[in-house]
Amino acid sequence: MFPKSPTNKIFYGWWIALTALAVNAVLSGPTYGATGLWIDSLERDFGWARGQLSWAFSLGQLEGSIAAPIVGYLIDRFGGKKIAISGAFVGVLGYLLLSVTEPFSPEITGWNDPLIFYIAYLVIMLGSTLGAWIPMTVIINNWFDKRRSLAMSIGGLGFSVGTFAIVPLIALLILPENLGWRLTAVLIALIFLLVPILIWKTVKNNPEDVGEIPDGLQNKQSLGSELPSSEDGNDGFTIAEAIREKSFWYISIGHGASAMLTSTMMVHLILAFKNQGLTIEIAALIWGISMGIGGISQLLGGIIGDRVTKRYALFFFGCLQAIGVALAVTVTSIWSALIFASIYGMGFGARAPITTAMRGEYFGRKSFGKIMGISAIIMMMMTMIGPVLAGTLFDRQQDYAIAFVSMAILGALGSIFFLFAKKPIHPKQRSSAH
Repeated sequence: MFPKSPTNKIFYGWWIALTALAVNAVLSGPTYGATGLWIDSLERDFGWARGQLSWAFSLGQLEGSIAAPIVGYLIDRFGGKKIAISGAFVGVLGYLLLSVTEPFSPEITGWNDPLIFYIAYLVIMLGSTLGAWIPMTVIINNWFDKRRSLAMSIGGLGFSVGTFAIVPLIALLILPENLGWRLTAVLIALIFLLVPILIWKTVKNNPEDVGEIPDGLQNKQSLGSELPSSEDGNDGFTIAEAIREKSFWYISIGHGASAMLTSTMMVHLILAFKNQGLTIEIAALIWGISMGIGGISQLLGGIIGDRVTKRYALFFFGCLQAIGVALAVTVTSIWSALIFASIYGMGFGARAPITTAMRGEYFGRKSFGKIMGISAIIMMMMTMIGPVLAGTLFDRQQDYAIAFVSMAILGALGSIFFLFAKKPIHPKQRSSAH
């Protein structure tokens, strides 16, 4: 899987991809994969409504949509390495705040207010935005061209690995008879402190910093005329050029629709399965298994994305993910839960790396951080909708059927936008052709 250079050394970009996997696993698994577990604990201890608690995640997405362009600018200015390290420390602060969550001044306001939980989750998700997905994706994009989809799939495995390995463990630790949710949050904060050390020791922002080129020196010698675009003097689109392309918006909307499904599952799937008769531990295990299947599918998606037309693959896997969401409402046993896990995991996993690699293929390296940041505004605004809508509908109906089926339909419709996202022609090439 990892091609070697002429000096018989593995291309350092693959170590970057593996580091991204580890960083995403630690920072994203407890934050996104375990959201339903935190909500279940706070709902039990403080009596807060599910829709009310879901706002924490959605406000975090709103914060992310505001922060993402700034993060993209900072990455392009200072490099993803420094930004990722700062994000890990922000995440530590967020989990320490979560561990001391209490109702905010009920004796004054007369309202059982989860304000401290909101603030804690905003800080946690800011840490993830700064430390995980955007900076690590930009760094991988810098290191790869021809094998970008595979590299993205390896780095993106982090969420699946983190959810598969960490969330079932959190489900056990968070129980009152074990550590409880407060001490579990402190433990996660301590684990987060390992991330800056890993990033500092292993991550390089660009291959040129260590005398390499994207995909490695072996490819420079063997690819000839197929060198990465940067070698032809064209590093890609500026942000101003990218946002003028219809493909930019089609990819962003398609990605946003599938991310809306993901955010809804992150927040509510464990709670839905508990409501449908499974124990919280089994529900967390099934969610972890679906992400484990997603991890395998992610690797396959990376291989597929480098060999087929990406927009067709994204439409297929986006629809598969939507079918999985619709099937979630039928789960009443472990066997039906495993069917859900297989279909949802395959759709979610393969779709994720191809989407990110498609942006890199279409728009290049020049302003990729800013392009990711602006794209994230659309994506995160759409991810706000799902969790709050699902939580509100549950509070009214005590059932997730309408919410999940509605999300599935919207997700499938959103996948159609991928079909229209054709690769744009760079403005310089258009002008030279006339």
